[in-house]
Amino acid sequence: MLVRDHIIKDINSIESPRLLHQLYEYLQLVKKTDSSLQPNRDKVLKFAGILSKSDAKKITKSINDTFNQIEGEW
Repeated sequence: MLVRDHIIKDINSIESPRLLHQLYEYLQLVKKTDSSLQPNRDKVLKFAGILSKSDAKKITKSINDTFNQIEGEW
């Protein structure tokens, strides 16, 4: 029996919705941390650190000034 078959058998034996949800959340976490499942990760990370702190602060200020205002009545 393959590992996949053992896993499926174990999952099929679980009756608790709470436990199944926990297993699902764990699987999502594993998928996020597996770099082979994230083909764009390296492409995005090549841009890490190219902004100076000063430029990053200016961009952050511009975004906050533009988008962090509530207009109209609430």
